[in-house]
Amino acid sequence: MAGVCLFLGVGCLLYFGALVLTAGIRVSFGGVWLFLGACFLGIFKILKSPRLRQLALHLPKGIRLGGCLLLAVGLLCFFGAEGCILSGMTGEMQPGLDAVVVLGAQVRGTQVSRALAQRLRAAAGYLKENPNTYVIVSGGQGPGEDISEAEAMSLYLQKLGIAPERIVLEDRSVNTAQNLRYSFALLRDSQDSVGVVTNGFHVFRAVHIARAQGRDAMGMAAATDWWMLPHYMVREAFALWKDFLTGNAVWKVQTG
Repeated sequence: MAGVCLFLGVGCLLYFGALVLTAGIRVSFGGVWLFLGACFLGIFKILKSPRLRQLALHLPKGIRLGGCLLLAVGLLCFFGAEGCILSGMTGEMQPGLDAVVVLGAQVRGTQVSRALAQRLRAAAGYLKENPNTYVIVSGGQGPGEDISEAEAMSLYLQKLGIAPERIVLEDRSVNTAQNLRYSFALLRDSQDSVGVVTNGFHVFRAVHIARAQGRDAMGMAAATDWWMLPHYMVREAFALWKDFLTGNAVWKVQTG
């Protein structure tokens, strides 16, 4: 057991270092890997130290049982969320939708990030196969971005051969719920059928946020770099629970 904790602790710290090297020191939610690494190494220290192990064993029974129960509930919630996330990672949209919404992601200066480029390439493929579908690119301008995410996305789609008259820009949003709310307000017809394009790990949450806003939107899963997937999956589990607990996401379509 101690060896497993040591392996996991060192692994989390090394993974954090790899994230910094590939995505930068400001990578969103990156600190969770430092926290997990510290937790596993702390457990390793307790297991290897007879004195600390005895102190842990002499804690009041209620505290030990409460800690075990809390851990069990936490793991159940986490792995339940991961199962939901995995269920959305093979999402595909039916042909002939009136509109697709591409959710924004980080832009560096004026250049789209790898994750955003993957979303846009998936959307472009669908748009080329469905010439009557228009696209709403959604994302405002954040720190380190010289233009809005929507503008950068529009330019990227045009380079991929999508005509500018098929592209609608939504450039005010700063999170997924706003992405969808503001984009739905820009539909050419309020009854238009719509799909949502995002990376696979994000599809389940995006679709259920759309449902909270009264839209039974379809989701399309774009690719994700394999080395970033563990980070995105962990981050997304927390984001999913947050959106369900705050009402941003629901299981059923809410109308009226």
